[in-house]
Amino acid sequence: MSLAVLGIAAIIFFNFFEIAEVDQYFPPSREAQANDFLALDRWLSAQGISVREMNPGTIDAFKSADEKTIFVQSNLVSWNNDIFTWMDQWIESGGHFILSIDSYRIWDSNTPLEEYILGLGLGPAEMIPDTVYNYQYNDLFPSFGTNMQFNEPEEAVLILKDVNGFARLAQFEKGGGKITVTGRPRFMNNYNLESEANARLCWHLFASGTAADTAGQGVFFIRGERQVEGIVGMFFSRGNLLIIIISCIVLTAAGFWAVIPLFGTVKSEDLIKGKPLTQRFLAEANFYRRFNSLDVYYPVYLREIKRRISKNPDGKDISKAENIQKNKAPNKNEFLKSIIILKTILESL
Repeated sequence: MSLAVLGIAAIIFFNFFEIAEVDQYFPPSREAQANDFLALDRWLSAQGISVREMNPGTIDAFKSADEKTIFVQSNLVSWNNDIFTWMDQWIESGGHFILSIDSYRIWDSNTPLEEYILGLGLGPAEMIPDTVYNYQYNDLFPSFGTNMQFNEPEEAVLILKDVNGFARLAQFEKGGGKITVTGRPRFMNNYNLESEANARLCWHLFASGTAADTAGQGVFFIRGERQVEGIVGMFFSRGNLLIIIISCIVLTAAGFWAVIPLFGTVKSEDLIKGKPLTQRFLAEANFYRRFNSLDVYYPVYLREIKRRISKNPDGKDISKAENIQKNKAPNKNEFLKSIIILKTILESL
């Protein structure tokens, strides 16, 4: 008997249960969503290289920096000649300035930043006609932003190209230091740092030598932060904002369509069409009576009666109105009777 039970259990288990690998997705942490360079920060910190971040950058922030490496996104600084004068002196004294240019609009803008970069001999390179850009990923080349494409000046000590052969990074030496210019730094973000080519480039830019040589060094970042997307933002990003607006308009129109035929509009001197106030009161009273809310709405009637009595002190049924004012709001069984009396008073007023 026991063998039969075990056999049946084995058959059921064999036919209805299966052991298989299941891939489960865990979204990045909120910290990682807000900082595209969190992996780089943690990696540098693990190597004994301190990381400091600020946004935006000012001349005072530059002058007070103790780090020997500064990384700057160009759109986060209001560039002027004082900053570039300090930059040249700081670089010549042994600093490494890494400049990330965010937009092609820098060229032909007649700004101090454009003049400074052109003074290095670095300018935009035109794409060769009929060139087909290859977006295929290649682990042998760093991941550069495609927003900036440079020429190849002879003054540069280092020119790095992408998989298509376009120059994306240029490095120049000044005195005892150097300046590096590139486009958007895709090679630094969390998703690309795992590539060996990207990791080597980051190590070249932000550190030098062995881990023992880099101990005590630091990197000062001036880079943008990303707004973490919440539930509402995720909902809107899927194109539902227009649907919400249209839905609100439709619901509002439907509400008026349902309420106005029942209650009608208040008839006044300015409105030719509409139900008289007495009929509207009666309709609304029946509505509130249905939901046991007469104690809230009853004072409206009394205020209207007082107002009309003040205008017509000689009207009929004034004594009845005064008696009703002295009483509390009636219960639902007495309400309709009171409403009829009020309606008669209002019509006589």
